[in-house]
Amino acid sequence: MAGCTKNFDNTNTDPTKLSEMTSATVGNAFALTIYRGLYGDPGLYQLARNLFADYYSQLFAVRDAGIRSDRYVIVQDWIISQWNCMYTVTWPTLKQILELTAKTDTEANALAKIWKVFVFHSNTDFYGPIPYSQAGKGEVSIPYDSQHDIYYDFFTLLDEATASLAAADQTKKPFGDNDLIFHGDIGQWRRFANSLRLRLALRISKIDPQKAKEEAEKAVAAGVMVTNLHSAFMKVNANTVNGLNVITDWGEGFVMSATMESYLRGFKDPRMPVYFSPGRVSGVYRGIRNGLTAEQMNSSPLNAAGAASNLGPRFLADQQTTNPLFVMYAAESFFLRAEGAVNGWNMGGTAEDLYRQGIQTSMEQWGITDQSKIDAYINGTSKPIALSDYLKSPAVSDIPVKFAAIEEQQRQQIGTQKWLSIYPDGIEAWAEVRRTGYPKLYPVVNSDNPDIAATELIRRFPYLDYEKQTNALAEQKGVELLGGPDKPTTRLWWNP
Repeated sequence: MAGCTKNFDNTNTDPTKLSEMTSATVGNAFALTIYRGLYGDPGLYQLARNLFADYYSQLFAVRDAGIRSDRYVIVQDWIISQWNCMYTVTWPTLKQILELTAKTDTEANALAKIWKVFVFHSNTDFYGPIPYSQAGKGEVSIPYDSQHDIYYDFFTLLDEATASLAAADQTKKPFGDNDLIFHGDIGQWRRFANSLRLRLALRISKIDPQKAKEEAEKAVAAGVMVTNLHSAFMKVNANTVNGLNVITDWGEGFVMSATMESYLRGFKDPRMPVYFSPGRVSGVYRGIRNGLTAEQMNSSPLNAAGAASNLGPRFLADQQTTNPLFVMYAAESFFLRAEGAVNGWNMGGTAEDLYRQGIQTSMEQWGITDQSKIDAYINGTSKPIALSDYLKSPAVSDIPVKFAAIEEQQRQQIGTQKWLSIYPDGIEAWAEVRRTGYPKLYPVVNSDNPDIAATELIRRFPYLDYEKQTNALAEQKGVELLGGPDKPTTRLWWNP
């Protein structure tokens, strides 16, 4: 369970002593669920985020042939860390918080419900059906729930939480400074909950369009994030560091992908020097294709060590105690609303206006304040570029930034700009690539997994061997609920 309980007890209660939770320690426990729910510890960040979703979303590539997940190998010893942390620390702790606060602290209980939705939505989107409604009850065999039932419960929990917070004294500060995201600011949590509802509504829009419309319009009417002051970040310090910053110093497990290079350079994106640094040897911004073998990595100077771009300065190791850990950005809400507007929903603006606001908000978030540069980008007609890599990769797409008149091009533009804006959140980026098909990505160069071709997009994690051995009947029911074989190519419920 790499990194799941490490380095937390200096500022918080011992997370292994769950039976001792009291009203005096519940705040520290909530802080634990935030850090673990974000996979914040460096080792856990690498195993739960970087080695899979970061590559499958193609926000990043890797120049280390030992990292086989970039070639679609699902390494069980890696992904089990995420599962174990969720089901042995994050959820048991959060469950006790929910039980302890149910009758004694309505506002704290509401925050815990919102956080339950947040941590479980990424978990179910990794696998599909998962243990949910009966998880944490001490049963020997824990049944799996369908994604339909899980998502509908998400919306119910958000209904309950937002109703409680709307009726609350808005000056109260549930969990206080142990709320590592908003320091107990009820108004911020309400906006976060509504924005999360909007995300989940769009997620189910292809399989359940009427429910999606209802939930999205409810979210916007109640108030979503509309300024960077509303964005959700976890504050870090010497004891709860930003794991991303730490692991960018661990060799070349994080480099710019070829897909990212084609878009950033083609669009002349002013965020490029924020997101990435020039290659330490090449001195230029350069990406590499996902899925390279050791031979391919060593066959050309273009793939040599130090040729590809590492992350930008704010994401490097010396900023690990100051760079806040991302949760959700305001810019995302604008792009979700833009897509909803294309669907014909009431999103409080036109698709084009919301799209432009999303870009504006993202630029400002990353410190781009020159309005002439922002306007030039929004109205830009340049397109993604072909690369001078050793594969002579063609342009990954042919769309400009300037909003198109044709609906499918609009959807592609919205998906592409949302993908660029939610950097470096590979978990959400991978989910949205699967759902929308955008942005267009290069196929991985090689697949070492016989269950998926290099030309295919990986859709999910197969269930763990550990579950098949210790929870076999329930796991088999999970496969039945999945509606297809337990393979990485099987689509999730919301991805028909």
